[in-house]
Amino acid sequence: MRLILALAVAIAACGGEAARSLPPPSSAPQAASSAVPSIDVSDMMGAFPPTTYFVVRPGSVTALALLNHATKYTIPIAAGDAQVATATQAGRVYVLDQMREGARLRWFQIASGAEVRSQLIPGASVVPTGSGHGTLAFDSSNGEVFALLRQGPTMAIEEFEGFTLSPVKRRLGELRCGERVLASAGRVVLACLGEGGLVVEGGAGAGKFSARTPLVAIAMSANGTLMAGSADGRLFRLAPAAVELETIDTLRDERIRLLSDGLAAQADCCFVVGALDRVANPKITVFWGGFTLIRFPESSAPSGGLLVQPPFAYYTVGKEARHIDLQQGFAEVMAGFSDSVLPGAVADR
Repeated sequence: MRLILALAVAIAACGGEAARSLPPPSSAPQAASSAVPSIDVSDMMGAFPPTTYFVVRPGSVTALALLNHATKYTIPIAAGDAQVATATQAGRVYVLDQMREGARLRWFQIASGAEVRSQLIPGASVVPTGSGHGTLAFDSSNGEVFALLRQGPTMAIEEFEGFTLSPVKRRLGELRCGERVLASAGRVVLACLGEGGLVVEGGAGAGKFSARTPLVAIAMSANGTLMAGSADGRLFRLAPAAVELETIDTLRDERIRLLSDGLAAQADCCFVVGALDRVANPKITVFWGGFTLIRFPESSAPSGGLLVQPPFAYYTVGKEARHIDLQQGFAEVMAGFSDSVLPGAVADR
């Protein structure tokens, strides 16, 4: 018996020594998508929902699967700027691009990429954002789609029925400025970022608001709570029925430098903030008041802002589509492309 016990201890010791001799796993972001093994795990043992991340590249919108990082399908787009939005519960992805005759609005099935409806807006032009989102929005509370379009010397927010894409009405017209449009809980918001101006149309608390400083990011949660931010980290919140902007200096006091389009809603309670900092790898910090801060390295700054579908935030850096775990901070390259890509939309489908 003693001999058997001694032998068992020796084997355990050897195994433990072998384990200690292995290098510790690295949590740093992978340098290229080719470094990620191509393992087709269809459900990740139920750990994560089957999310689809839509990225915009020249000539197409690419649908990437979270679970195995595979390309599910691509949607051809015309040359120039394109905007993407999702209606997750309805299983739709909307794509707005520019044709010679005018702006074209289409929707596709998220599951298959099959085109279902198309609508041409003659003489209209897509308003560029420097990203794959920002001037196209879907309001799940009423099933309507909203697009900020240039028509001649001015702009307008046009409303479309979500399934047929039939024009409903013009919500705001003859606009002299406008860079972003948001829609949620029956509210439609126009942002004039350079002027720091916000126009809220529909629902309680409608009106015009001014942050009195240029804005670089704006987001709205499903319950209609609006959040905007300036480059120096100052945030401005407008609750659903509020009559004035609330100024929040929590991040500004930390000398946070907000990313362009570096705000995204996370449920009704919280917002995710993207910032640049002198860090080697992305880092997660949770602040009191419902803010999750992602500090990105200055050397690999995201382009086109952030998207959130818990438990991940999605973004792009150069020619790579990436995501980061909002709880543990693990960042990963999902796919690499031959051209620069921009974040379009995300859906838990």
